[in-house]
Amino acid sequence: MRGSRQQIAAGNGARAIPKNGAPVFEVTPVRETAPVRTAGGALPLLVMGLVVVSWGLGPPISKLLTAPAMVSAFIRFGMSTPFLLVVLALRGRWLSRRVFWQTALPGLSFGINMVFVFAAVQEVTISVMSVMMALQPAMLLALVGPIFGDRVSVRQIVFTLIGVGGAVGVIMGAGGEFRASGFGLFLTAMSVLTFTVYFVLTRMARASTDVDPIEWMAGINFWSFVAAVPPTVLMVTPSQFFEFGGLDWLWIVIVAFVTGVFGHVLMTWCHGHIEVARSSLYVLAMHIVAVGTAWLIHGEPVTPMQFLGGAVVLFSVAMVIRTPAGSRAAPAPVEQAAEPEAPVAARSHN
Repeated sequence: MRGSRQQIAAGNGARAIPKNGAPVFEVTPVRETAPVRTAGGALPLLVMGLVVVSWGLGPPISKLLTAPAMVSAFIRFGMSTPFLLVVLALRGRWLSRRVFWQTALPGLSFGINMVFVFAAVQEVTISVMSVMMALQPAMLLALVGPIFGDRVSVRQIVFTLIGVGGAVGVIMGAGGEFRASGFGLFLTAMSVLTFTVYFVLTRMARASTDVDPIEWMAGINFWSFVAAVPPTVLMVTPSQFFEFGGLDWLWIVIVAFVTGVFGHVLMTWCHGHIEVARSSLYVLAMHIVAVGTAWLIHGEPVTPMQFLGGAVVLFSVAMVIRTPAGSRAAPAPVEQAAEPEAPVAARSHN
């Protein structure tokens, strides 16, 4: 059995070191590849579909809130953070120190993103902000190679750009007013940038370590709550908290736990199974869900331009789904010394 153990060790990056004339094997760790399981299958696409629906419900449900936006954001993170920590405890887990510090930057980015969003809507219309957010998949295409090592095909690039155009058509088809100041465009760009930082860092964590999605989002929500505290203290008066009541509690529960907890936990899981160039394109379909939900809840009409834009988005998503999954850059090989051949007698004995 000694020979078989040596062969196993050699297969895991072992090298032979002569010692007193006899080879002794020292195991050298092999650089691990990213445990991203980007192989096809119905489950990742099904989960991605749930993300699209949950995120698409966010804007029209948030519009039902009557309290100030900053108060709603503060309460949202204040509810979701302890909930996720309790769920972890019920599963016999806790927020580890490693994940706690790993989620600091993406969590603060996500929380600051909310601050920029609330500040930007005072300077630009929702349509302008939505159009800029729809450009995110195109921006991520430039990052997936250098950061993640994902290989993006020309087909993916073409249909991503077509899908972005379709999403812009869905947004602009509403016929709303387009108003923006220079400062408002700056705030909107910062909101897109901070959300992209959160999105990319979460994908990087899923690509390098086996992160539990619920534990990850518990850390994200904690740091997002931390980021929301200073602007709330500076910008919100105590009387504004009393404006939150009645059905606002129902709507904030849906936003916090359906769009927030449920949607983002599933998205964190998807980061480990779907390439970021694909997932960011799939998310564009949330605009179709948002438009349809706004029609049902708020009676907002759906225009022919929105129908056409939605069809373009779905067509682009379908074409990218049919594209074979890209591969990641191969890890650097580990040099291994050839295992010395065992004596004939030893081989026959084993």
